[in-house]
Amino acid sequence: MRERQGRAVGARSAARSKPESFGRLRVTVDDREGYALVTVAGEVDVTTGSQLREPLHELVEQRKHRHVVDLREVTFLDSTGLGILVSDHKRLRDRDGSLHVVVTTPGIVARVFRLTGVDRVVPLVHTVEEAETALTTAP
Repeated sequence: MRERQGRAVGARSAARSKPESFGRLRVTVDDREGYALVTVAGEVDVTTGSQLREPLHELVEQRKHRHVVDLREVTFLDSTGLGILVSDHKRLRDRDGSLHVVVTTPGIVARVFRLTGVDRVVPLVHTVEEAETALTTAP
């Protein structure tokens, strides 16, 4: 299990991280049998989006093409987050893979998906178990 989180206060690098992203997003990747479970907690926006994008790209590079992204602990999701998930969906589809997104309904994240129409492109489920079932019944 790997975890990514914002840089500690006071920590600096040559690229100078944005301090406002500290502690606002946590992404955990867990390799499961047949798929990768990516659990996300916090706010997904333009300042934190790379913390979600990078592990999803790494999974594809590792030839892991079945992703379940659990967003039940996400408190804010903007167009950056939606774009990352739509891109992941397309990249996986092109490799005969799949993406399932776990959301709480009713909830702010499910509402964003519904209002933007992304729920018609990216499959939404309510539990990880529901995603597992969808993965086993997929062709």
